[in-house]
Amino acid sequence: MPAAEKVAFVGHPASIEQFRAYMRVLKPEKEYRDQLIIKLFEWTSPYIVKEFSNLGIPNGPMVDATMLMVPFLPEMREIHLRRITEKIEEALDIGAQQGCTIASLGGFTSIILQGQEHRVADKHRIKLTSGNTLTAATIIASMQEIASILGVDLAQSTMAIVGASGDIGSGCVGYFCDKAAHLRLSAPGMNKLKQVAEKYRLIAGASIDLFSDNHEAIQGADMIIFATSAYQELFNLSDFAPRTIVCDASAPCNVKLDCAPRPDMFAYHGGVLSVPFEIDAGIDLDLPATNLFYACQVEGFLIALDPTLPCSWGRGNISREKLDLFLSRIAPGSPIRPVFAQGKKLFTGEELRNYALRWANGIK
Repeated sequence: MPAAEKVAFVGHPASIEQFRAYMRVLKPEKEYRDQLIIKLFEWTSPYIVKEFSNLGIPNGPMVDATMLMVPFLPEMREIHLRRITEKIEEALDIGAQQGCTIASLGGFTSIILQGQEHRVADKHRIKLTSGNTLTAATIIASMQEIASILGVDLAQSTMAIVGASGDIGSGCVGYFCDKAAHLRLSAPGMNKLKQVAEKYRLIAGASIDLFSDNHEAIQGADMIIFATSAYQELFNLSDFAPRTIVCDASAPCNVKLDCAPRPDMFAYHGGVLSVPFEIDAGIDLDLPATNLFYACQVEGFLIALDPTLPCSWGRGNISREKLDLFLSRIAPGSPIRPVFAQGKKLFTGEELRNYALRWANGIK
């Protein structure tokens, strides 16, 4: 009988504020300046945050997990890329020593290792996944669900995808190109954006427009997906027109969500799933509850349960076939489902129904 799989959840804080919250737990009597936090974290080696046992789905197999911290912050713009790569590899080495057979690379760790996956996987004898396919599937499922709840006809809608040339963004383009009426795509590099558009034009029922300016791209959009690797906020809630659905799946978020929700538009943090177990890491994961987890990490868990599922690597490899495999794992009635959260707030079913009533009655 083959040995049981064990997954390593590899990640880093999405922002300096998230890490500051962790520091307050460790040293509540101290307040650290940003530059000191960055320097301390730069000097810190990867470490085990927590071990988890018997994670699984009801009446199904179980796996164990190790959560590993890569001491890196998006604000560390002065640190050499080679050093960050070394830290990620050190974390993977710890995971392999702990018996992990697969590692989910969260946040910027997968971006930094892009193109090196074969070398790193062979070196540390551990399978790697960016988790991007399940993240894209979670965005897709949640956008379809919230559109249905709020009465938005996807087939007649204009959808903007910011970060459309990236792995997750291009996967969403490939899925929605024959489901929305219009696509407005933006990315910093126009050449890569054109390649994405050309890849799907033959099957696209939607008209496709390309933009290098994100603010221009979202104009007139009914539904907007953010899937960038930007390390700062790009928009405020006030930037969006009434009756707009905004899914921000970037980490850190591209949309500033620290104000009260707007009743005339709906914004949520995409790529978050409810799971049938607790992930109580003892640190701030920037989630509303311990039974919620990021899709990029849950992908590693699902592959540990079923090693026949494909790992996510590289850019532009998220096919419809791969999406369908993971969409089936988070379909209605499944124990793992997309949720709608804005910061530390989790929207309840009643709140979503109230949104639908307001929109149906034309309240803005």
